[in-house]
Amino acid sequence: MARRILAGFGIALIAGAAGYFIHDGVSGAGIPGATMAAPPANSVRVLYSLTAKRNDREVIALIEAAQQHVYFAMYEFTLRDIADALVAAKKRGVEVEGVVDSEESAKSYGRPIVSELLAAGIPVKTEKHTDGSGIMHIKALATESAYALGSYNWTASATSENDELLEIGTAPQLVATYNGILKKLIDDYPTANPGAQQAGPAGEFDMSEASEHVGQTARVRGTLVNAHRSNSGTIFLDFCRQYRNCPFSAVIFADDAAKFGDFSKFVGKEITVSGKISSYQSRTEIIVRTPEQISQSRTDE
Repeated sequence: MARRILAGFGIALIAGAAGYFIHDGVSGAGIPGATMAAPPANSVRVLYSLTAKRNDREVIALIEAAQQHVYFAMYEFTLRDIADALVAAKKRGVEVEGVVDSEESAKSYGRPIVSELLAAGIPVKTEKHTDGSGIMHIKALATESAYALGSYNWTASATSENDELLEIGTAPQLVATYNGILKKLIDDYPTANPGAQQAGPAGEFDMSEASEHVGQTARVRGTLVNAHRSNSGTIFLDFCRQYRNCPFSAVIFADDAAKFGDFSKFVGKEITVSGKISSYQSRTEIIVRTPEQISQSRTDE
């Protein structure tokens, strides 16, 4: 069983590096630099980002080929060329709708893209889970005849620096499945409002009050007892000696940990953590991604 898994994984890597095609059950390596277009019917192409560094052009080719609709869901979206392609599709009469992550789209690099799409009359929705937890982490696009799906965010780094996979396919059953999922997401979430997203936090609260503000972006105040780094590299900021019974905590995932310095200077002092308050395992928390989200309380300076 393990050998099968390893063999399959090896095939996937080779396929991604070459630009892999499967068509009517027959497979063959794609030619780097070939003309970009939606693959033929009942086929799939898997692209590895750093082979040609052109995944954005592949996505744009699908958008330009769309005749009826383009639905998309994108976690990080900063590429102007893809935004321009969506606007052009809208102008030629194609139905264009999408959903983005509420936090990523509210940042300085995400807001201009959302604003451009909304100004063009393209409905863009934002993820807003009722419990304040979870993110809109999908990276996908679907038209009436094709889909694109994978780890590829619509950003410059994902296009030319990161290891990413992008699968483009036209199998009718999968096209219908992805269209159904994306359309449901779009219909379920509220329309983006970049102006509102730029507004400041809802307020500042003691950590004992955080549970009353789940789902809001706010500042939460508490005395730091300990900063613990797990074996995986995730940092947990504890505000109670018995952290399991504590009403609030802050979490810094391993991918972001390198941005932060030594927390020992904050231990025993009251600090303020800013961000969206979410609920995890019956406790409230804020996920911290940048050092600017943590500051020493004015009353304890």
